[in-house]
Parts: sequence; C-alpha cells; structure tokens
Amino acid sequence: MTITFPLTADDVGPRASTPELVERYRAVFDEIGAGAVAREHERRLPFAEVELLRASGFTRVTLPRDLGGDGADHHALFELLTELARRDPNLAQLLRSHFAFVDRTLHAEPSTTAGVRLARIAEGAIHGNATFERGPAGVGAYATTLSRDERGLRLDGRKFYSTGTLFADVVGVLAAPDPSTGLGPEPVSVLVATDAPGLTRVDDWDGFGQRMTGSGSTVFDDVRVAEGDVVARSAAPGHAGAFVQLVLLAALTGIGRAVVDDATRFVRERTRSYSHASADRPRHDPIVQEVVGDLSAASFAADAALSRAVTALQRAAEAPHPSSSSRHGDDRAAAIAAADLAAAQAQLVIVPNVLKAATDLFEVGGASALGGSLALDRHWRNARALASHNPARYKARIVGDHLVNTTPIVAWWTSGEA
Repeated sequence: MTITFPLTADDVGPRASTPELVERYRAVFDEIGAGAVAREHERRLPFAEVELLRASGFTRVTLPRDLGGDGADHHALFELLTELARRDPNLAQLLRSHFAFVDRTLHAEPSTTAGVRLARIAEGAIHGNATFERGPAGVGAYATTLSRDERGLRLDGRKFYSTGTLFADVVGVLAAPDPSTGLGPEPVSVLVATDAPGLTRVDDWDGFGQRMTGSGSTVFDDVRVAEGDVVARSAAPGHAGAFVQLVLLAALTGIGRAVVDDATRFVRERTRSYSHASADRPRHDPIVQEVVGDLSAASFAADAALSRAVTALQRAAEAPHPSSSSRHGDDRAAAIAAADLAAAQAQLVIVPNVLKAATDLFEVGGASALGGSLALDRHWRNARALASHNPARYKARIVGDHLVNTTPIVAWWTSGEA
C-alpha cells in the first residue's frame, strides 16, 4: 500500500473503534495512574511512563496501520487523551506537540519529506516543542535564529515552555532565518534531534501545576541543522491551531472525570460525619450526594463540549485541499473557521466547569479531604495551569466579536511584547 499526502480515508485503511482503542490502552493508562499521586509528591518526572506509552504503541496510535499505527481518528485520539489525563494530565499535555506534529504531517499538502518524518514516528520517535520564548521579543517575533556559516546552517537561541521536550527524541524549533540563509524573513520550523551537540534541555519549569510536563528551557548553542530539516510554515489555513487547543481541553476534561472519581471514592469510604449533618454516613447524606451529582454534571458538560469541538475538528481535517475547484477551498476554509470557533467555545465551557468542580470537590468532606496523601489539591492546580494557556477572557471577547461583527476567529495563538 502506498501512502499519499494529504491523507485520505483509503490511505488509513480500517480503523479500530474508539471503544476498542480505549479498552486496548486501559491497562497502560491504569498503570500510569497508579503512580500519579506519588509522582506529584516527589515531583518525579515521568520518563518511565513515557517509555511505557511508547512501548505500548500509543505514540503511534494515529498513524495508518501500514505504518504500524491504529489509524485512530480525532474522536478516538481525544477520547484516549482524556482518559490518559484522567489518570495523569501531565502525560496528556506533554504529548501535545508529538500528536500535533503527526497530525500536521498526515494532513499537510503533498510533500516528499512527509513519509520520512512519519517513518521516524513509526520507529518510535517522540516529538517535542520549542516555540515560545521569554524576553523582549514582540508578538510573533523570535530571538532564536537560524543562520549560515562556512559549516552550513546553525541554530542559536533559548526557548521556554518547551512542553514534552525533556522526554522527546526530536524537537521542532520555531526560528527567525538570518538573511545569510536565503530563506526569506518568515519564521521557519527546524527539526533537531534532542541529543544534538549544543542542545541543552533544562528542567526549570516551576509552575505550581502540571509540574511534570517538562515545560522548561531548551538552549541551542551552535546547533548544526541539516538543510532537509528546515520546514517553511504554510500560509494556507489549517486546523492545527484548533488541534493544539483541544489537547489542552482534553487534559482539562480528564481532570473533570478524575474529580468525580476521587469524590465518589472518598464519600464511599468515609465514615465520619457531623453533628449537624443530614445522615450518619456521608454516603447517605443528601447534601453530599448533591455535591457529587453537581461534580458529575460539570464533567458531563466538559465531555459534551469537547465532543462537539472534536467533531468540528474532524470535519476540518477531512475537508479537501484546494484543487481545480475553488469550491474546495471555500469549503475547507469554512470548516477550519468552524473548528477554531468550536475550540474557543469549548474552552469557555470546559475551563469554568472543571475549575469549579476541582474546588467544590472539597465540599464532600471536612479536614480529612485536605490530607497530603490524597493530593486532591492537584486537580485544581493542574486545571488552573492548563486554563492559563490562552486566557479564556480573550476567547470570550473574540467569540462575541465574531458573532456580532463577523470578525474572523484567530487561528493561531501566540504571545510576546507589544
């Protein structure tokens, strides 16, 4: 079978269903979840857990079967990420750039290098991210540079928020090309092996949530770059922006499910009650039952919003690239815009519901719910860290502006100094 790009349904071949894939990876996810609280206490980076996911085939789940994957579509992938986040949201987020890279490659316009890059994934490679920077660079500008000297192309700079790169084999780096490269002024993506001389990964992410994602610094000091590993960023609209937003929302949705799991377990096992309680056991107390019911409804809302947005994403991914028919271009642009809108709307549902649930969780018990051995506070801290990406208040305004004034939804979110 010959794989062509962009990917079509015929290229993927038969797919396993979402329930089949969830069941296939359940034992792996459960093993990862069994150590989540201990990792939280110790801030132990999940190198072993990433290797377990790699060995299980999960990092290849979206590849076509002829390339060693499961051919998982977006519905299956995001349900799997949500279930992984239910056990440990750090693992779901740190694979964000990996699955985004695979998705972009599978759905990109025709390329002679796509097969080579997917072959690396099929062999087990994991991709990381080095896009964003601290410092005075303006919005959309990068201090990290790609230049040319007598030895060829070299990469220099320092990135932060390099989520997943501590665990990756290859990192995608966004850099500004120097005039010496002859590549023009627009930023380019550079693929670099993480063991390349001059590349240093630093575990300096000190956020209070999502502490094991490896979201620290990556330093490039005269890193040599092969000509074939420089990729121009496509100016054509795509669904990549919505994809990366939905990975974060899948992690949040998984936290919402975990809140319900932990609340239910805590109430079932608790024997202490209050003199002014409505029942002798918390599990029989209608007020406690009401709290658990509300937590379940918040998780249900997050599930529903994510599902609607993933459906829009799937439609955008399947929309045909422009050809001789201009209608294809119009249909594709409309599908991508719908996915961007749905991702923003889903954020406005998922973020407040999960954050509130992670706080209301403590209404099911007294001081015993604060026990460090339970680490129930991790749910709010992790949710708050995820929710701080692309602040929801900006999304609300943008959605309102779109509905009132038909202003296009921004397709790619970035940061920097004004």
